[in-house]
Amino acid sequence: MTTAAQPPGPGLAGRLFPALTEASLRRYLGGQVASVLGSWTQNVTLNLLVYHLSGSAAILALLNFLLYGPQLVVAPVAGSRIRSANAKRVTLCVLMVSLMLTASLFALSMLGVLGVKLILAHALAIGISSAVETPARQVLLLTSLRDARHTSNAVAMNTMVYNVGRMVGPTIAGFVYPAFGPEASFVIYALALCFMATCVRSIKPHAAARPSRADSSLRDAVGYVMSDAFSARYLPILACIGLFAGSYQTLVPLLADRGFHDAARFTGVFFACAGAGSLSAAVLLSSAWGSRASRRCIAWAPWSAVAALLVLAMTTAASASIPAFFALGFSLTFAATSTNATIQRQCPEHVRGGLVGMYGMAYNGTMPFGYLLVGTVSEALGVRHTFAAMAIVLAAGVMSITALQRFREQRSGAQ
Repeated sequence: MTTAAQPPGPGLAGRLFPALTEASLRRYLGGQVASVLGSWTQNVTLNLLVYHLSGSAAILALLNFLLYGPQLVVAPVAGSRIRSANAKRVTLCVLMVSLMLTASLFALSMLGVLGVKLILAHALAIGISSAVETPARQVLLLTSLRDARHTSNAVAMNTMVYNVGRMVGPTIAGFVYPAFGPEASFVIYALALCFMATCVRSIKPHAAARPSRADSSLRDAVGYVMSDAFSARYLPILACIGLFAGSYQTLVPLLADRGFHDAARFTGVFFACAGAGSLSAAVLLSSAWGSRASRRCIAWAPWSAVAALLVLAMTTAASASIPAFFALGFSLTFAATSTNATIQRQCPEHVRGGLVGMYGMAYNGTMPFGYLLVGTVSEALGVRHTFAAMAIVLAAGVMSITALQRFREQRSGAQ
C-alpha cells in the first residue's frame, strides 16, 4: 500500500517570513530592492550635487521638498483611483516616466549644463511620479497575494526591502559621486528601473475575486480613519514623526560637513547607519514575531526617536552619533511599518487604495515640509540646536495627540 507524497513544508525562511512562500511576492521584492537602491543612490547624489553647487541649506531643503512634497496631495488622490485592476498598468507607466527623467538628468550632466534650477525642475517631476507610484505599488503588492493572511508580513517585507536600498544606496552614492561623477548614479538607477519593470510585468494579480466597490473615494477613506480608533491616533502621530523626525535627512550633509568636515564620507556613513536601523526594524516586523512586537512596542517608537534626536543634539563624537542614527532609523521604520501593516490588515478592501495614499500623506507627505522647516531653522540655530528643537516639538506633539485621543475615547464611552 502506497501513500501519496506530501508536499514539502516551508523551510526556515518560510517559517520566519511566511509571505516568501508567494512566488509573486518574491518577484516583486526582487525588482523592488533594485529600484529602491537605485532611487536612493540617485536622490543622495542629487543632494550632494546641489549642496556642492550651491552650498545652501535652504536650497538643499527645497530639493528634498520637491522630491517628496507631492506625497502630501498627489498620493491620497491617486490612491483613491487605484484598484487591483489598474495597479500594474499604473506602476509600469510611472516606471517609464522615471526612466525618461533619469535619462534626461544623465544627458544634461554629460553636456555640462545640469545646474541647480534644472535639478530642482527634475526633482518636482520625480516627486510627482513617485507620489503616484507609491500607492500603485502597494496595491499591486497586496492584490498579487494568494493568501490574504500574508498581508501584514508582505507590507513589512516591502519595508525591509525599502530599507535595504536606504542603507546601501547612500553608501553607493557616497562612493560613486566623488569617484565617477553623478552620471554613474543616473546609470545605476536607469538599470534598476528596467529590472523593476521586467519584474512587474511578470506579476499576475490574484485579487480579482476580492470584493471591490466601484464608488469608493477618498471620502470613504477619510471616514474610515475618523471612525477607527487606531487610525485616528497613529496616523496623526506618524505625521508628527515625519515632520519633526523624518526630516533629519536634510541635516545629514550639514552635520557631516560642518560637524565632521567630510561631507561625502560622513553623509554616506550616517545614512547607512540610519538605514541599518531601519532594516533591523523591518526584519523584526517581517518575521513571525512581528505582529506581537508591533502591538507591544508601537507606542514607544516615537519616544525612542525623541531620545535619538537628543543624543544627536548633545554629542560631538562620531562614536555616539552613529548609534543615534541607527536608533533613529529603527524608530522611524518601526512606527511607520507597524502603522501601515495594522491599518491595511484591518481595513475593508474598497478603501485600501485611499488609505495607502493617506498613509503616504501622513508620513512621506509631511517630511518635505519638515525639510523646509529644518533647513530654515538650521540656518538660524545651527545643526545641533535644530536636532534639539526637533526632539522637543516631537515630544509635545505626541503627548498632545495621545491626550486628545484618550479624551475622545472617554467621551464616546460615557455616551
